[in-house]
Amino acid sequence: MDNTHRWYCAPKSIPIGSLVRFVSGHPRFAEEGPRDPGTDNDGEALIGQLAITVCGPDHDAHGWGGIFHLKTVRGDSFSHYGDFLEIVQ
Repeated sequence: MDNTHRWYCAPKSIPIGSLVRFVSGHPRFAEEGPRDPGTDNDGEALIGQLAITVCGPDHDAHGWGGIFHLKTVRGDSFSHYGDFLEIVQ
């Protein structure tokens, strides 16, 4: 089986103004575990933090679900990959 593009994820459909939560990204390879979304502008872990989508998705060269511009509930503004976002229901 060809796993060349197993890691590729098309840009997610997350409407502007959606409340999203940072989550672990799916593994890209069989031997890889869930991917951590990293830290925010203050070095705090993003996992579980909430944000609002401001715009996006923009194309990303990695195929990690598109790039979304976000505003966190703490007031930070930055961009992140859609692979690490889920809409809060």
